[in-house]
Amino acid sequence: MKIGILTGGGDCPGMNAFIRSVARSAWNLVPDVDVWGIHDGWRGLIERSYQHLAPAHTAGISKLGGTILGTLRVPELKNNADLRAVVMHNFIEDGFEALFVCGGNGSLRASHDLDLMLRDAGRPRPILFTSASIDNDVANVHGTALGFYSAIHRSVEMMEWIRDTASAHRRVYIIGSMGRNSAYLPFYAGIASGAEFVIRPDERVDFDAIVDMIESRDRDTRIIVSEAYPKSLEEIRAILEHALEHRNSRHEIRTVDMGYFQRGGEASVTDVLRADWLGYQMVRSMIAGEGSAFFGAFNVGTPPNRVSLAEALDPSANYDDIPREIIDMALAMR
Repeated sequence: MKIGILTGGGDCPGMNAFIRSVARSAWNLVPDVDVWGIHDGWRGLIERSYQHLAPAHTAGISKLGGTILGTLRVPELKNNADLRAVVMHNFIEDGFEALFVCGGNGSLRASHDLDLMLRDAGRPRPILFTSASIDNDVANVHGTALGFYSAIHRSVEMMEWIRDTASAHRRVYIIGSMGRNSAYLPFYAGIASGAEFVIRPDERVDFDAIVDMIESRDRDTRIIVSEAYPKSLEEIRAILEHALEHRNSRHEIRTVDMGYFQRGGEASVTDVLRADWLGYQMVRSMIAGEGSAFFGAFNVGTPPNRVSLAEALDPSANYDDIPREIIDMALAMR
């Protein structure tokens, strides 16, 4: 039996743990299995760029950030039927009998499209998908994306560095965070680091209240700004400086963007364990002949949430904003 492993979309910690889990579970549970890594995401299926994996390739990779297989975005797959046909043709002709995918929204869509095409062609194969995204914006009703907790850990580490300088110089820092249209990464990082304020993407911000908060602080203030918020860090800085000037109040304000630093670094224990659990459960599902599906998990040791790829793509599978009870918790801890 020949199976493929693909990591797609933006890289994030936890992908290598997923590769290791699927490969080692397959070697130990599936007789005569051949495990192949697909290079550079969906580009590897288009260009037939594969790597035959052996146990040595997966040794010591669980905590490594990024992905040993590489990942390149192929946005044209969404609207290019000819390119999708190439993916299906190569998948069948090269003898793959199952595909394990770890990626973001684009990879989920591509997995669903490939599954439909295979079934329409009368050549069904299990396409098994789990989410990997520091933004936690992929069917998050069903589970937390791999890489999310690693990105929080990295963000908290950086927030502590910023606090050291902010406190020493009595500064206000406006800090940009990744997260795309989701507020999960900046908001959870703000809670975990004790940031004074987090601006969510669609929030109607009361800047006067933020100025009140700045003036009430003794030494430092850290304000995290979500990536999709329409005002830039410098625009927010100008608003706050103007308001402080009108109050004859002096506070030095600096801006810094955590950006791509949030994506890199080693995987957290939480992400490694969930990747291990999900990869193992997905291999078991393949053995049982359960067909294509999305797998999500919040915890290790409890049965993962298994839904169809179409259900995972449905807008109702995603929380657009932070659940209200989480916001209330953050407000209670101010």
